[in-house]
Amino acid sequence: MVQKGIFYIIISSVLFGMMPLLARIAYSHNSNAYMVAFLRFAFGSLFLLLWGRKKLFVIKRNELYTFMKLSVPYALTPIFLYLSYNYIDGGTATTLHFTYPIIVMLMMFLIKKTITIRQLICASLAGGGLVLLYSPSSHSSLLGNGIAIFSGFIYAIYIVMLGRSHLKHLSSLVTAFWVSLFSAIEIGGIAFMQGQFTLSFNLEGWLVQILMGLLATTLALMLFQKGLLLCGEIKASMFSTFEPITGLLIGAFFQGEVLSLVEMCGILLILLSVIVLVMPLPQYIRKSA
Repeated sequence: MVQKGIFYIIISSVLFGMMPLLARIAYSHNSNAYMVAFLRFAFGSLFLLLWGRKKLFVIKRNELYTFMKLSVPYALTPIFLYLSYNYIDGGTATTLHFTYPIIVMLMMFLIKKTITIRQLICASLAGGGLVLLYSPSSHSSLLGNGIAIFSGFIYAIYIVMLGRSHLKHLSSLVTAFWVSLFSAIEIGGIAFMQGQFTLSFNLEGWLVQILMGLLATTLALMLFQKGLLLCGEIKASMFSTFEPITGLLIGAFFQGEVLSLVEMCGILLILLSVIVLVMPLPQYIRKSA
């Protein structure tokens, strides 16, 4: 079950890794951070509704309240992450956002969950890899860096809340639908109050945002939630580091960006942390790790 959860997390991370490219395309077609986030969740919840239909509404009142609570940090995360794209490049923003695996581990420690030696080693390797991937451009700003890191902090809160929410008995389809729906409502309200609500996009702008709803919400969110509930908060956050790797590879293949030796070393460190986390341990050290 844990291996299946890890597989789900990795696939969801690859899908999430496409977001910076798609968001920037949407920006070029008169969209903004609020509308990209709103339409991503709005279209995502629509796709999920068409998929799940009646079974999405067979829930208890306390579960509905839990979905509302989960939607708050989940809705705020993309707003701050997409806002950071206005100040720093997408690769830098994504890398800084990925401070959240370390934050998740600290939060789990504070709520008195045991952190194993192997998890600490993996966190150190992944953290080192992210440092090597961090390559701010000449126009990078302190404000943009801070916004990106804050988005990671909020997402860490969401991960811990989801892991401790006792929703394992529910289908990931149900959880994804309600979290997406409430997130869309909240972000739409914020966009309207900020004067950022607009629907004046051309065909390409609409298609990109529909694609984000399908990939980054309908598929990626379902896979991430299912994977997290199968393998736990710490493993889920660690394996999510495939997302910045995906962003770098997309930049290399589709935007002509060249991976430096330092970035390649960063990718190798992250992959090594993943290998260490999943490989079986010898019997005589299994208890301590």
